[in-house]
Amino acid sequence: MKPFLLQNHYEVLEVSPDALPLEIRRAYKKAVALYEDNAIASYSFFSRGERREILACIEKAYLTLINAETRGTYDRHLTALGILGDRKDEREKTKTPVAIYDFQRTRGYGSAPVCRRDELRSLAAQDPAVRTMLAQETLAGADLKQLRTRLKVSLEEIAHQTNIRIDVLRAVEEENRDLLPPQVYLKGFLKAYARCLALDEQLVVSAYLRNIEKADASTPERC
Repeated sequence: MKPFLLQNHYEVLEVSPDALPLEIRRAYKKAVALYEDNAIASYSFFSRGERREILACIEKAYLTLINAETRGTYDRHLTALGILGDRKDEREKTKTPVAIYDFQRTRGYGSAPVCRRDELRSLAAQDPAVRTMLAQETLAGADLKQLRTRLKVSLEEIAHQTNIRIDVLRAVEEENRDLLPPQVYLKGFLKAYARCLALDEQLVVSAYLRNIEKADASTPERC
């Protein structure tokens, strides 16, 4: 087997060169879980420094392959090296699936205008239901949706301000595990979501992730 650090991005994630974005995302999450510090499977085989190097390769592979533009450039590079052969952008046959998360667009998360933030804070302070939800230890996706609704902010407004795709925002509110981004990106999305509602960003992130962890802990493992 080729040394990990010498593998190409497809080999790192163990996916086909024609893998769809959803397959790449699932492979990424699986790979990260295998090599993170608390992973029992790899703990005795790799030092902490080695695992960090591997995780950096996994991260680089994921960010390259999940974006259509960078993936196309990378594929052309592999083709020039004779690794992929003359593929002629075979993904065009499937009309180039749109990446689930457009990280290039979501780096500069927006927030509500100052006048709007003051209005939202006033609404939150005057609404007992909002105060009660924010006092909870955990926040479910349904809670986020209720907070947004009570503060009279549409999902379209959040999508416009943050450049986060609306289907990803819906996945956050619905806790759709198949569409939720990896946690490192989920935290950023939650902060942007909270910022648009003029809510405490850290409170929302921590409470939502605690809810996810609690749900995972209560879900029996499948054989």
